[in-house]
Amino acid sequence: LKVSVKEKEAQIKDSHLQIKRYEEQQMNVRNNREYDSLSKEIEFQNLEIALAEKRIKEFTQMLSLKNEEIEAAQKVLDERKNDLEIKKSELADIVSETEKEENSLQSKSEEYQRYIEERLLTAYKRIRKNARNGLAVVSVERDACGGCFSAIPPQRQLDIRMHKKIIVCEYCGRILVDHGLASSVNH
Repeated sequence: LKVSVKEKEAQIKDSHLQIKRYEEQQMNVRNNREYDSLSKEIEFQNLEIALAEKRIKEFTQMLSLKNEEIEAAQKVLDERKNDLEIKKSELADIVSETEKEENSLQSKSEEYQRYIEERLLTAYKRIRKNARNGLAVVSVERDACGGCFSAIPPQRQLDIRMHKKIIVCEYCGRILVDHGLASSVNH
């Protein structure tokens, strides 16, 4: 818009120069036709100036509206930045609080790993690494796997509840446990 205003101002200057030239030519005309032609050119240039001034007013008004929009957007941006800083500090607090719990759980996990067979531990780590959400052991909820939500046949559910052997989901490969065992393990 600023460029357009400058272009229109340059056009006005150009029109003023042409008007001066036409007025000088009017002094040296030889007949009425030349005089009328130059008068029409002067009139046309005056109309061009008026149109350019109108466009300049429109552009400056649009520019002021755009500046107001920018100011409003800047206020919203500043508010969002403040919200972001607050959320970042809250997140840092939460991370620092849970870091202690995570470290204690990690040390417990390392302690319990000594009591588990190496091949089972390797399989567990492989499943956990490949799982999208990092869960290698999921419970059966509403007759479906808690990881991929695929339906589990009733016979497999019965085998899971019996706790005789480790059963994995045939779709996602996660280790399946019944809901009662999963809630006691999580707590």
